[in-house]
Amino acid sequence: MSLLEFHYRNVLRMLPASYRAEREEEMVAAYLEYAGDVPDEANPKPRWGEVLSVMGLALRVRLAGAAGPPVYFAWGETVRMIALFGLALQAMVSAPSLPLLPAMSENEQFFGAAGSADRLFGIGEVLLHNLWLVAFVALARGAVRTAKTAAVLVFGWAFLVPVVSDWRAVETWSADYVLLSAVPILALLLGYHRDVPPPRRPWWVALLPPAVAAAALYTVNRHMMGRVAAGDTTMLETFSAWTDVPGIIVIALAATAAAALTLGAGGPALLALAFYAIVTLLARVPDLYHYHGGVEEIWQVAALQCWVLGGLTLTLAVVGVWRLPIRRRLQERSV
Repeated sequence: MSLLEFHYRNVLRMLPASYRAEREEEMVAAYLEYAGDVPDEANPKPRWGEVLSVMGLALRVRLAGAAGPPVYFAWGETVRMIALFGLALQAMVSAPSLPLLPAMSENEQFFGAAGSADRLFGIGEVLLHNLWLVAFVALARGAVRTAKTAAVLVFGWAFLVPVVSDWRAVETWSADYVLLSAVPILALLLGYHRDVPPPRRPWWVALLPPAVAAAALYTVNRHMMGRVAAGDTTMLETFSAWTDVPGIIVIALAATAAAALTLGAGGPALLALAFYAIVTLLARVPDLYHYHGGVEEIWQVAALQCWVLGGLTLTLAVVGVWRLPIRRRLQERSV
């Protein structure tokens, strides 16, 4: 074995063993033929383009579509569900700002004085943040390229642009929010590759989650703004714990999990929901310490949300593993 062949075989070890057993010899022969006769004294190594190509192939094989092996299809579906649910959660958080935008724009406290640059920038930022909604609707309808473009743009605007202008802006990042934003984008980029035909879901699936969230929060916000204007602030603290990002996600996860468990959703969907339940739990637990000794009502709401998220994580993880397609197929083979 030449030194170059040895290096090529090491690179190909990134691929699953079952894939290598079928195609390794053919791939090595093709690489060696393309490289030509290179002596070992020259210390030849695979080109970086070839290494990156094998890495991409390894990801596509391990996150396979329905035509792939059951275990890799299960992994791929879980990652794709993480992308779909993550974009849906971000869309549900951002969508309520659209119906509230006219009322917010009338208040200089939100966007600054009329005609000012700050006002224009603030309104534009709200609209740009709703690219999460564009990304989710596009993915649900099968327009993967549009979804990837919109998601990367909104993430870059929210996190990368401020750091480019001032690196200290990274100190303002919230770890849980970065995770809730970055993970679905990463899952979107990795899970939806050229070997996976994107599913085209009905319009009501694409529009229902953000529309329900927007209508519900718009109604509640208008009600609370009316009570505050009348001088009644008794429920304002408790209300705030349900309308921040983790609070909205708790409500969305509880409703989605109940529907998924009742309708018999598959293992990948349930595991994706379990992932977001535990991420949201990790985001909410520090609030228990922050609110302790302060407003008792907020602490009680945060504690209730942590219990709900813990129960959801355990239930969804157990039932999700039980419903994985790989488990059923292994059982069928053993019979």
